[in-house]
Amino acid sequence: MARSRTIKSSFWTSEQIMMLPLEARLLFIGMWNFCDDNGIYPASLIKLKAEIFPSDIFNLEDINCWVGELESQKLIHEYQIGENKYWIVTGWSKHQKVDKPTFLYPLPTSQVTVVVND
Repeated sequence: MARSRTIKSSFWTSEQIMMLPLEARLLFIGMWNFCDDNGIYPASLIKLKAEIFPSDIFNLEDINCWVGELESQKLIHEYQIGENKYWIVTGWSKHQKVDKPTFLYPLPTSQVTVVVND
């Protein structure tokens, strides 16, 4: 279920964000709309492409590259529970306030403490 999310003005001047290619920044913002209210998204390149870039000519290699950029900047973290892999936005609770949360995916077994720097 897609949700409306807030983008703080400090997003644009965050050093972590400024180090990303334009497409990775857009991918990151797009992920927020489809994450559950804990900032978790199933680690599926096909799903990510379909939801964020449905009519664009980007391929899965492009998407994978941008996900790697997000991981290298510690903006997302991949984890696995059972057979399923997920990405969690590492600074989610610092940047998103959810009034009536809906949780769709399991949290990682150990808490991720990396946050986006403002």
